[in-house]
Amino acid sequence: MDKHINFEDNIFIINTRIRMIRDMLLLDADPDFFLMATLDDTVFIDRSLARLLELLEGNTRYIDREAQFHNLAETEASFVGLLTAVQNGENTLSALKFPVMEEKIAGLLQRSGERRKRLAALTREMAGRSVPEPVVSSRELAELLNGLV
Repeated sequence: MDKHINFEDNIFIINTRIRMIRDMLLLDADPDFFLMATLDDTVFIDRSLARLLELLEGNTRYIDREAQFHNLAETEASFVGLLTAVQNGENTLSALKFPVMEEKIAGLLQRSGERRKRLAALTREMAGRSVPEPVVSSRELAELLNGLV
């Protein structure tokens, strides 16, 4: 059974979650409450991005596919920014303060890098294949030229 995936809304929600975590990092969050939840959220985002890429890559008939590849690439860039902020930041949930986060963030950065390479390759591939649609179809052109020939 084919299931409709709303790529645009899913990507928007993931972007919102990334911004929420980035905003939380600006606050003096208590690690006892938010460390594991933040780790869980970053893992969830990582898995969601991987799944969306997989679904979008396999859905060659999706009309807005190229635009969603672009949106997914921007979301990956935001995710890398978040992970880098956690990895190197001076915030209360910095990986520099918590070794459990250091290894996890490094793995997430690696997987995101692999996805970004895949997205770049797919985008290049699509750009090479895209043929601009004619403004006038061959049938319409024949009708227009019918009286002239």
